[in-house]
This record gives sequence, structure tokens and C-alpha cells, in this order.
Amino acid sequence: MDLSSFYRERVQDFTRKESAYERKNNRFTWLRLLLVISMIALGIYFYSISFWLSIVTVGVLFITFLISLKLHLSGIEQQKEMERFKIINQQELNSLDGDYSYYPSGEQYTDIKHYYTSDLDIFGTYSIFRYINRTTSPSGSHMLADWLKAPASINEIRDRQAAVKELSEMIDRRQGMQSIGLKYKDVSKELPGFLQWLESEPVLSGNRKLLTLMYVLPWITIAIIAATIMGWVPSVFIWLMVCIHLMMTAMVARKVNYLHQQVSRKVAFISTYYELISLFTGTDFTAPYLVALKKRFTDSGALKQIRTLQNRIKRLDYRLNAMFVPINVLFFFDYKHLVWLEKWRAESGGKLIGWFDAIARVEALSSFANIRFNHPSWAIPEIREDYFIIQAKRIGHPLIMEKERVCNDFSLDGEGKIAVVTGSNMSGKSTFQRSIGVNMVLALAGAPVCADSLVITDCQLYTYMRIADNLEERTSSFYAELKRLKQLIDITREGGQRIFFLLDEVLRGTNSRDRQIGSMALVRQLARQNVSGIIATHDLTLGDLETEMPDRISNAHFDVQINGEDMSFDYQLHPGICTSLNASILMKKIGINI
Repeated sequence: MDLSSFYRERVQDFTRKESAYERKNNRFTWLRLLLVISMIALGIYFYSISFWLSIVTVGVLFITFLISLKLHLSGIEQQKEMERFKIINQQELNSLDGDYSYYPSGEQYTDIKHYYTSDLDIFGTYSIFRYINRTTSPSGSHMLADWLKAPASINEIRDRQAAVKELSEMIDRRQGMQSIGLKYKDVSKELPGFLQWLESEPVLSGNRKLLTLMYVLPWITIAIIAATIMGWVPSVFIWLMVCIHLMMTAMVARKVNYLHQQVSRKVAFISTYYELISLFTGTDFTAPYLVALKKRFTDSGALKQIRTLQNRIKRLDYRLNAMFVPINVLFFFDYKHLVWLEKWRAESGGKLIGWFDAIARVEALSSFANIRFNHPSWAIPEIREDYFIIQAKRIGHPLIMEKERVCNDFSLDGEGKIAVVTGSNMSGKSTFQRSIGVNMVLALAGAPVCADSLVITDCQLYTYMRIADNLEERTSSFYAELKRLKQLIDITREGGQRIFFLLDEVLRGTNSRDRQIGSMALVRQLARQNVSGIIATHDLTLGDLETEMPDRISNAHFDVQINGEDMSFDYQLHPGICTSLNASILMKKIGINI
């Protein structure tokens, strides 16, 4: 399947549907105007003939107007939905050409102290997160970020993989969830306030005396009004009861207003999850992970409870209507609705957090499923328990366009096995390491990988690639390097974690002699501690360690072809130590006389 043609056809299809709804909606606009004019004209005309005929005519036309209004509003929503689907597919089409700038970058998840996310560009402007992210809710974004920041268990990875395979074939369902998210994209800011309400202590429902008074007092007031009308009691008692009602309203007005601010205007936010859950539960699944998530909704009656919450919040908003104020003061509807909301929170609030979590997982899985759909040749990796093994066939970096991507085979098998990768400047060492690292992150999160095949051990990845000084902490780049290396040494000494490391140009902040001694000592120590990994370096002397520790160290390199002052790179990994250097040629090219 030609994906570009596929998405282009979908864009065209949704554009046609959007235009069709627009034409239909324009007709409804004229119909509604005609009905209004007809109500006025025919109402006046038939009034001169018969009052009742005029009433019936206006009534029939008014009912017709209401029906047309409902159909018009439905058509407007369908037109907007087609527009959202058009945008979603246009974005996918653009992403195939390398433009995915409209997806969130995940910059807020950047952590330079993390084991690997900063070095591997997991988050940021040009990042893996931005490349794969199709979530629309804050909780979905957080879930996807968490999955990329830490490896899952083997069973969890396998369950996610099965779910990803099934979801990848459900493009309309996946894009339907994106469409709902875009529909309510402006309500995500309501989440913190809503969560605050879920976690807050009850204000009204625990006050039994106040609750009893709320239910009894209105009927006493009504009885006094009736008795006054009958002449049994003086009217002063009515004014007394009015004062009591106003005093009670004033006593808790601040608390009521505060609670109302927390839950009011949350209908659209709740509607997002109602529609997402409705779409998800309306789908039949076979993957155990998806079946379990669906069961979490159906067993707890999520749709029914959320719908009830929506209706109660809407009723609470009646208090904003001036016409409703006298009724509200008389019957204390504010209190009663808020008491009910507190009761709902106590009984179902904990479930709601679980529903948010489940939808977040579905969104994260959908992001992975979108990768599989857009890249059907990418492999579903095999995760092994035994430490350590990596077997990669034609592995490449996902962020490099396919037509420019150079893939490599690579394997490492056994505890304490370390590959020393040498090569000249710009030959591809760092890109190769990042290709390995990024695909490991995807594999251990349950996502497809940019490779023909990949077998990998379930382990903790650790990288050392980008080291810079920190003015805030007043540390030099060399001291920052030492801190990073100490972190690696500490976690390997502690044991309990199976580490795979990627080191690039160790101890670059010191002189060449110290760097050479320190680098060789570090590699020996890691090998003796049975830690596996890859170290990339310009220092060819590190290649001598293969002779010293042939059962632990293996050499590989990236080469450069030099023809006079011209250079070419094949970016292919070769066995052995690099023998070609290009630094002097590069320096000559910028004007340094050598």
C-alpha cells in the first residue's frame, strides 16, 4: 500500500464530505429563516380567520423549526468532525515527508539527569516523542512519556505488542479518538481543578443537621405561606422564613461558590472522556490488554456514571440563571446538588481516576499502533529474559528519512560483552549508537522498531553522550562527565539492575593521556563487572583491549574513503579497528594550514 496515496485519498474524501455537510447546513439556514417568516406571516393571516387555526399553524411551524434546528446543529457537528478528520490525515501525510512539527514536542518531560532521554532526543523539538505522539489528552501524553522513560516488564511489553498489532488495523477508531481529543482540545486545562475536587474533603455531605434542615425547612416555609393565604397566621411569619432562608444561603455561600467553581464548566471536559470511552467500549477486541481495559469500563458502569455526573453538573449551573434564584433560595437546590456530587465523588471518584488512566493507556497504544501502520516493514521486537543479547538486522534511526537512512546489522551476545566502535569524524559512530539506543527504548516500551528484526534483552539502558558544563551548579564539563560516569559505576556496583550502556567519547574534557588511561580502565572495570554495552571513540588504542580481553571486547568501525582532499562515507559498520583518519582534511577545508 502506498501510504502517501492512502492518506491523500482520505484527505480528499473527508474534504468532499465536509463540503457536502456545508451545503446541507446552508440549506438548513435558509429553511430556518423561511420557517420564522412563515410563522409570523401565517400566524397573522390565520389569526384574522380563526384564533385557534393561527395557534395550531404557529405551533406546527414552531415544532418544525425545532426539528430543523436540531438537524442543523447535528449537521454542523458532522461538518466539524469531517474537518478534524481531514486535518488528522493531512498531518499524517505531511509527517511521511518529515514534517511532524504540529505534534507536541514533550519538552516538559526533558530531564538532563535521566539515564538516556536527553542523549537520545526522546523529548524535545526534534524528538522520538514528537515523531510518534498522537495523544490529545494530558494524561495520554504523560502515559506515553512514562513508557518511553522506563522499560516495562517482559509480560507487559508482550501484552502491549499484541494490543498495538490489533489497534494498527483500526485506523478509523484511532483517528476517531484523535478527533474527539481535537474537539475538546481547549478543555484540558480543566483537569487540575477537577482532580483537586476529586481529592478534596467533603464540605456539606458530612453535616447531618444541615442536611436535615435543608430538606425540612422548605416544606415548613410552604406550609406557612399556605397558612398565611388562608388567614391562619400573620404575614410576618413569611418574612421571618425568608430571612432564615437567606441567612442559611449566606452562611455557606462561599463554600458553595468554591465547589461550584471546581466542578462547573467541567461538562465539556467530562464529555471528552464520555465520548472516548463510548468509542472504545463500542469496539470488539481480542488482544488481552485491550480486553482488560474495556472490561475496566464496562464492569464499573463508566458510561452511565459519567453521564449522570454530566447531568448533575449541568443542573448545578442553573444557579447562574437569575430566574432560578427564588426557587434555589426556597428549596436549597445548590446544597442538594453539591451534596449529591460529594456523594458521587465518594462512591465513584476513585473509579474515575482509573478511567482516566485506562484512556491514557489506549492513547499511548494508539500512538504505537500508528507507527506500525505507517511503517509496516518495521519489526515487532522479540524481548528475551537472559542477559545479555542484542541481534539487530538492518537497524536504523527512525528520525532519518527512509530514503536517506543507512541501516546496519549488529549483534552482541553474553554478559560483560563490550563493542568498541572506532571511526573518523562524521563517519556515523554517534548516529549508530543513537539508532541502537532509540530502538531499544521503543522495544522496551512495547512499540515497533526501525529494523527488519530485533532481539533484545529486557534491561535498563544507560547513555553517556552529551556532556556540558552547568553554570547553575557551577560545574565544569569535565566534572559533569565524572558525575555521569560515577552514576553508571554506582548502578553497576549495586547490582540488581541489568544495564546496557552506550558511551560516546569518554572523558573528552581532559588531556589525551589521562583520557586514554581513564577510558581503558573504565572499559576493563565494566567488563569485569559483567556489564554489556557499546563505546564509541576516536582513540584507536582502545581497540587494543580486544587482544587483552578477547572473550569480552570486540572491535568494529565506520570507515571513510579518501581521494585527495575529497571524502565519502558509506555509514556501514565494519569489523575491526578503523585505519582511516580525516581530521586534518577537515581542518584544511576550513582554512587551517597543516
